[in-house]
Amino acid sequence: MTRQFLVFADKMFAPSEGFIQNSYKSFDQLQPVFIGSEQRSASPAGTKAITLATLHGILGETGFKQFGLVSDKLKARLAEEKPVLIHAHFGKSGAYALPLARAMGLPLVVTYHGGDATKTANTKNSVTRVYNRRREALWREAALILPVSEFIKGELAAAGCPTDKMTVHYNGADAARFSPGEKSKLILFAGRWVEKKGINTLVDALTLLGNKLNGWRVRLVGDGPLKAALAVKLQSSGVTIELLGWIPATEMPRHFAEAAIACVPSRRAATGDAEGLPTVCVEAMLSGCAIAATRHAGIPECVKDGVTGLLVGEGDSAALAQKLEQLTRDMAATLAMGAAGRELAFQDFNLDRQSAKLQDHLLRIAATAR
Repeated sequence: MTRQFLVFADKMFAPSEGFIQNSYKSFDQLQPVFIGSEQRSASPAGTKAITLATLHGILGETGFKQFGLVSDKLKARLAEEKPVLIHAHFGKSGAYALPLARAMGLPLVVTYHGGDATKTANTKNSVTRVYNRRREALWREAALILPVSEFIKGELAAAGCPTDKMTVHYNGADAARFSPGEKSKLILFAGRWVEKKGINTLVDALTLLGNKLNGWRVRLVGDGPLKAALAVKLQSSGVTIELLGWIPATEMPRHFAEAAIACVPSRRAATGDAEGLPTVCVEAMLSGCAIAATRHAGIPECVKDGVTGLLVGEGDSAALAQKLEQLTRDMAATLAMGAAGRELAFQDFNLDRQSAKLQDHLLRIAATAR
């Protein structure tokens, strides 16, 4: 018999957070019921979702979030689902879910994805931010904390999270969606044009390379606040650049399939914001791309330097330019790295396997809570 559990994602089904619902792909013993303050897009087919806005008491959402007030109406509605636990995504959602877990007597599991563990705003002491006020209680009372990389586990431990509460659980990508195609001389970047994604580093590297990328194209996918200024810089780089802007996630597999090289130049932002382990690395590896990336966050946990790609220091545009030139000069070696990356990703970051492991974690917690 399939049992239900609550998935707390404050902004449900945000377009950039498809990895949340994807993480339950292989579940066959537990069924997620999504709950949150608002819904950013339509629920995927067959998915149950409950918006909490109309279920709060007299102080509404503020009372629930700021003061942990759980109305009888909210408690009764969620109890109808007979949940066995709550799984919150991101530290802030974990903090919001903590009073609910207490009120319903449910074990709480929290997944940390990146900036929620690294941003200065989340790691400092502050009485004005809900997460910061409840952080120590959350770590103390949660049944299980799942960092998405060893890097994130280390960041949490340094901030005081008990190591015996944490189990690293890697997110995965769907091997049925991402596979190699006919590779061309194409370098691909896909991501937001923000500091954390290292797009400045890549643009500087491309400018340094100029016409050394003879015969290679560069395709940059995504949008963001840094794009306007960087696009002007690219115009004088001498490199053939394709600026695609934002495209739906459903279209990304064909771009990865064509590219021989995927570039992931992430870096820690001035705010402390850092990656957990970028899903784009796994998607590119499953697609047979060699990876040119930085030694940032969890990237070295999936990209093996000299085997599945080449790594450089954060923000080192000169080194990135040199590694890109190396990859473009030896297509056979680059394709071999892509093949090795696909094999590694299929074994260790396959969504079907990682989803099954996640269900095992949650079943273990549900069993101990009886």
